Amino acid sequence: MANIRVYEDQCTKDYRKYADTVAVSFAVYHTVTTQLKGLDFVGIEHKLINAEGRELTPDIVVLCENEKKGLIFELKWSLPSREDLLEEEIKELEKYTKPCSNWKPSVKSVDCHDLVLVCHIDDVQKTVDMIKKLSNEKGYSFLKEHGFALWSWTITPPKGGERKEELRLFCVYGKTRNDQIEKLVQAPGGILIPEAVLTYLRFSLTFVKEKPPIQYTMTVLVQYILAPFQQAPEKKSYEIELDWIYEQMKKLFPSWHEFDTPTIQAKRSWIREALEKFWELRLIDKIVGKPNTWFIPIPTLRTRKPIQEVICRKLSKLRLKEMKRQKRSIGTLKPIRHKGPRKERPLTEYF
Repeated sequence: MANIRVYEDQCTKDYRKYADTVAVSFAVYHTVTTQLKGLDFVGIEHKLINAEGRELTPDIVVLCENEKKGLIFELKWSLPSREDLLEEEIKELEKYTKPCSNWKPSVKSVDCHDLVLVCHIDDVQKTVDMIKKLSNEKGYSFLKEHGFALWSWTITPPKGGERKEELRLFCVYGKTRNDQIEKLVQAPGGILIPEAVLTYLRFSLTFVKEKPPIQYTMTVLVQYILAPFQQAPEKKSYEIELDWIYEQMKKLFPSWHEFDTPTIQAKRSWIREALEKFWELRLIDKIVGKPNTWFIPIPTLRTRKPIQEVICRKLSKLRLKEMKRQKRSIGTLKPIRHKGPRKERPLTEYF
């Protein structure tokens, strides 16, 4: 049986990887809009239509060279460890290499466009190996041609007053056909995003289009949605509807993707899943007859430690408990009496 510390470490690592990917997304945006001349930022998750008629929503879309060429950035906060799943992920990039339309209302098509995949440093080696393997297969030669590149990043944590936090973007494979970008990313140390800019970026964007690990969404809910109820509370618990939380999230994390496209950073399904997990952890309660309403006890989560660490600890304990239960059910011939799932509580219990 795995040690709880193993699950905790992986949980907090995934939280950090997603948080860093969010910062990197805006770091790419910052680089495109402030350090490069002649590049026209189109949008985040801007909808393109490829030659097969498929709708694509890459993370970042850019026009360059007088809007005659395009540049697509696709960010992955995590890539599969299983070889077959990783292969599937890399092959899926092929959809971005076909001619695309709908770059802007005034730009229906471009002469050509490049693709940059950005992944976490932990995933670089296996991704490069897979790219090299697939590049020799029919239909995937784009992986070894100019116009495709793999970037990664490092974030140097601050150290007392001696060292400030900084983020560096660098290329680990391939190259784009844009000389400006290549000059920056191929320079010693790559593209530097200093601490002041990085701090601003972290407060400007909270989610990318990829679904976050559940501990990330739970942490955001505790920090930004549930926190106000903990300060000078007038009640021992509060009734909160999913719709209200969803609207609050839209206000707190408004779209910066495109000025003319209504989008939100956090999807409703992510919020619901996080609330369900809070319920499994017995931190909040459901109400009979009100499937989209939750009772939030005060205090909800009392701790002086980083919230994500506390949540990961609780999630790890829950996972180990479930694994032990499964092991007991497999190792015995006698039927096991389970307590069953938690039941919704009647409203009258709270009065």
